[in-house]
Amino acid sequence: MTIPEPLTLWHELEAAVRHTLTHNELAQGGLLIAALSALAVQARTLPAQLLSSLKNRFTVTLDVQGDDAAFPWLAAWLAAQPVGRHLRHLGVVTRFNEQMGGQNLNLGVDRDGDEVNVRLVPLSGQVLLRYRGHWLLARPARTQRQAGSGMLGGFSHSLTFRMLSGARAVLPELLRDAYESTAGRSDGRVEIHVPEYQGWSLAERRPARPLGSLIYAPGLLDTLQDDLAAFFRDREWYAGMGIPYRRGYLLHGPPGNGKSSLVAALAGQFGLNVCVLNLATPDLTDDRLTSLLSGLPRRALLLLEDIDAVFVGREPRAPGVKLSFNGLLNALDGVAAGEGRVTFMTTNDLGGLDAALIRPGRADRHVHLGNAARTQVQGMLRRFWPDWTPGQVETLAAQVPDGLLSMARVQEYLLERRADPDAVARDWAQLVTPPCPTRLRLQRAG
Repeated sequence: MTIPEPLTLWHELEAAVRHTLTHNELAQGGLLIAALSALAVQARTLPAQLLSSLKNRFTVTLDVQGDDAAFPWLAAWLAAQPVGRHLRHLGVVTRFNEQMGGQNLNLGVDRDGDEVNVRLVPLSGQVLLRYRGHWLLARPARTQRQAGSGMLGGFSHSLTFRMLSGARAVLPELLRDAYESTAGRSDGRVEIHVPEYQGWSLAERRPARPLGSLIYAPGLLDTLQDDLAAFFRDREWYAGMGIPYRRGYLLHGPPGNGKSSLVAALAGQFGLNVCVLNLATPDLTDDRLTSLLSGLPRRALLLLEDIDAVFVGREPRAPGVKLSFNGLLNALDGVAAGEGRVTFMTTNDLGGLDAALIRPGRADRHVHLGNAARTQVQGMLRRFWPDWTPGQVETLAAQVPDGLLSMARVQEYLLERRADPDAVARDWAQLVTPPCPTRLRLQRAG
């Protein structure tokens, strides 16, 4: 049997198809329907494709994720615009609301006389606004995070701005305006940040405490202020000398003498924020510590509280501590340690610390905050009752031996009698006389 050549088969197939389409009306109709269907599908998708092509060619998009420092600037800026109140999908935030901007609402006062504030936070939607002669389309959004093993976690937030290509030149101005209206604005408050995953979360904004309200040994505040001011002023000098641009302080002494208060007050004085880190946290590893310290918010100082509670020498105090001593040293001043960082470490027990942790370069200045001296007791009395005579103040302060009481103990004694100044002198012996242990046990039982 002779097998036809492929070319012959193709010609025969072509002739059969032509004959069918010419003489078979059913085949003609089927072909027409298929062609029309293809055209209809293309017609439906063409506008979307055309719109997408035009957007990609003639517009610019600015995307900001919720975990980026610029997100709260832009979210708060958007919420402050008149059109920002046109967004329809809102959430209510009652704590740490400065993180996400929003419309502030005052609901009144509580039983303690404190204002009750909430914010309406834009969660999704879009608004069109005019900025410096250009149209911007702003679109907040949120998506639910996966917490692992198929479990749902919290929400991730983002913010998108879309504008015509010609508006790209205003992006730096938009970011500058958003920053200066939020994080760049000095409102006399100090931001307290705490660790969250691999970054930092705003925990609280509190009024900055004036340095003049703190009572320490004479000259201590002036010395620290001058040292910090010189550090911030001499950045180029450090670079020229090849010295790492970092400064560390170790505050040590008995509890209750204002170590943390001093750090917060200095932060307010220099317009800094405070990042508080507990090194004994069970989930703090070497890698996470390095990540946290490399991602400190701008103009923030680092506060490591009670470092004596983490290591005895170079060994962890508790089996749950995952941070290694070498990991801590490398994070503080290793090759990957950031420049421009100010670190404060506090401890109640200087003797339990390894010398490598508190040497110059990691703790450049050691500041002892001891129990109340006579001059500090006098300062505390004058602060509570500025109209008292020098003789009244000196008579009471002379009865308190230097180093006997913490400043917290003196302050609490005066607070208890702030409405009855006569009781201060009348009960003064109670301040310096240790209470009876039996009485303490009875008070606790009651």
